[in-house]
Parts: sequence; structure tokens; C-alpha cells
Amino acid sequence: MSKIKMWRPQLETLPREELEKKQLKYFVEQMRYVTEKSPFYKRKFKAAGIKPDDIKTMDDVRMVPFTTKQELLKSQEEHPVFGDFPCIKPEKATRVFQTSGTTGKPLKIPLSKKDWFKTYYDQFSYYLCGYGVTSKDVAFFPFTYGTFIAWWGVQATMEQHGVTVIPGGGQTSDARVKSIVDWDATVVCGTPTYVIYLGELAKKLGIDFPNSKVRIVITAGEPGAQVAATKKLIETLYGAKNYDDIGSTEISNFGFECVVQTGTHLIESMFLAESLDVETGKPASEGEVGELVLSNLFCESVPLLRYMTKDLVRFNYQTCDCGRTFLRMDGGVLGRADDMFTFGGVNIFPSAVENFIRGIPTFSNEYQLVIPKQGSGKRMTIRVEPASADITDEQAKNAAKQLLDNIIYNIKITADIDLVAPGTLPRFEGKAKRVIRAS
Repeated sequence: MSKIKMWRPQLETLPREELEKKQLKYFVEQMRYVTEKSPFYKRKFKAAGIKPDDIKTMDDVRMVPFTTKQELLKSQEEHPVFGDFPCIKPEKATRVFQTSGTTGKPLKIPLSKKDWFKTYYDQFSYYLCGYGVTSKDVAFFPFTYGTFIAWWGVQATMEQHGVTVIPGGGQTSDARVKSIVDWDATVVCGTPTYVIYLGELAKKLGIDFPNSKVRIVITAGEPGAQVAATKKLIETLYGAKNYDDIGSTEISNFGFECVVQTGTHLIESMFLAESLDVETGKPASEGEVGELVLSNLFCESVPLLRYMTKDLVRFNYQTCDCGRTFLRMDGGVLGRADDMFTFGGVNIFPSAVENFIRGIPTFSNEYQLVIPKQGSGKRMTIRVEPASADITDEQAKNAAKQLLDNIIYNIKITADIDLVAPGTLPRFEGKAKRVIRAS
């Protein structure tokens, strides 16, 4: 195991009782702040009949109404450009970002100078220390950023920590693979899907990533680093450790994996986290799946309180072997509430199916799940492709049977396997779209 390094050891190892006292104090202070600075929250709290002074215990926090993405989008429609939920004026924005818009209209987020250079620096410093990144590292970023927040914060924090940054935007995938070796990169960042694609491309080009200088691969944007088969694949392709990075544009980055690699830590010194049962809305028990609800305790620009992330997680409050008392999300983000689907009476996460697909070397690492309308009588279809044109029809059929048997045994459903020609399924540089719902 790599050497354990912490950013704020005095906070990362606090006993839970002391940690929760700090969280409650900061939550109430943030509630006062947004009541004064944000017309959106002032309206919301007045309608709910609640004031900051009403919050005296952690249980009282649940009296505060949720914040949803739909509300924020409506606010921006009625009060363009940023809406009336931010706590800063538009001219105070040093950086602006927007969500990917994969589930609807993009949400625009402004960040003040303080948030960009201090708050985000603090957040991402937890990440870099957790991964074991140092000023001796050389980090390669194989993509173009645009207005999406992904990787901007990591890069900016790396620069402040003295890490050498190599931008790979504007290059072809072939050139990016060669750049990783030419620049002696020790850290590579990307979505699991694209990192795997580059790793496989390197093999085709005769470039030996496992014997290169790469020692850390940071992945974000999709469940992957916590999907056992995907993590193993990435670590095999690169001969390096694969670490998880979790966050979103609207609530910012909140989860990192440490060198022990037994779940993703949540930065509890900067966020108050809740896991709520999707159906009842009550707190999910430790170890049970719930929707992650976050309150940002230090952001001054867009400090969302009780924000429903739609991420499904499983909390673990046991002290990690690294010494951190920050809760861990076992399996990272298990999936999105939007992506989780019920089929045959079973709740299914795409990442669970992914684990079985990537455990069969006959298949490529691309796949799609086609979900029929409920009540149609049709089966779910798992669309896969052979890893290469050299795979025989018999090998492909045997692999399909193996996949189907795994799905039946482990997930308890029967699906149709749709074998398509090699290279047929789409490749993604950013977030992959793998769930297709039949209309």
C-alpha cells in the first residue's frame, strides 16, 4: 500500500461526535447566510415556516426543505442568466460552469474568486493527498474542458501543489496515447470509458503503458473506479492504481478514494451528507442503499442546502484503515436514481451488469442496456460486441451464454443478449450513455 497522506489530518480523523458538532454549527451558519443573500432560499424557508434558529440538532436538519435541480432550472428560466439562488452578483463570478445537460437543460453555475481559489483548492487538496499525488508528478489530461467543470478543479489544484500539468485537448486519441509516454506522465485523468479506450488503443499501437511511468489513473464522471471488473481492467491496462473522483457541477466535488481503496470518502469537513430511502424519504440505515442528499457548508457562491443529488450510495461509518473517520460510500456512487431501473421486480444498477460484461474478455468494454416499457412483456436487452474480428461465432455465442448465466444467477432476471459486430457500439470521450429506454 502507498504511503498515507492527509490534507487536514486534524479534521479527517475527528471522532464522529465532534465532527457532527462542527457540521451542525456550519450548517446553521450557512442557512443564515443563504437566507440573507439568496432570494430563492429566503422564499423557500419562509414558505416552509423555518428559520436558522430552529435547527438545534442533527434531527432538526430534516425539517429544512430539499433543494432540487428542477427548482434551480426554473429559477434560471425566470431570472436569467444564473437565477436568483446564487449568493453572489453575476459580476463577482471569476469562473462559470454548466452541467452537461444529459438529463435536460444545462444548469449554469457561477463561482466567486474566493470559491475558485480557496474553497475548491481545499476540496481538491483532499483528493490529491488521498491519491498520493505529489509535486513530483506529471499529470496528463486527455480532453477538452469547455464549460464543464470536470477536471478544471483538479488541474488548478495540481498547479497550486506544484504538479506538472500536460494538457491534451485538441489532440487525436492516437496522439494522446503517445503524449502520455513522451511526457513521462505519472498521472492520467479521464472518464472510465475513455481511459479504457486509450489503454486498449495503446496496446494496438504497440505502446506499453504497464511499463511506462504512469502510476495513478484518476477517473470521474461515471461509475467505474468502484466497479470491480472496471477498476481491475484499468489497473491492468496501465499498470497503475485507479482512484475514484466524485462530484457534480452544482454541488461541487465531495468524494475521493484513498490509497486503501475500500470505498470513497466523503469530505465531511466541508459537506453535510445524508442518505435517504428513495421510497420513504427516511434516513437509510448504514449499509443500505439511499439517495445522497448534500449540504455545502463553505461555498459562498452557490451554497446549496439539502440538495437531492440523485446519486445512489451506501454509507459506511467505520473508521477506514487509512485512519480517516470521514464516512465512506461503499462502491462509490452505485448509480443514478434516474438510471436505476426496475425489471422483473428487481432494482438494477447498470454498473452491476457492467461488472459481468467486463469480466468476460471475449467482449469489448462497450455495452448498452435497452430497457423496455413496463408492462410490454418484453425482456431487457444487453447489447455487446466481440473484442475483435478474430473472435469466432462460436466463441461469441459461448461468451453470451456465460453472460446470460451470470445475470440469471446473480441478478435473478432473464435478459436477451444482442451480439453486434465489433466496433459497432459508440465510443465516448466524456460521459457514456449506456441506458436506452424504449419509448
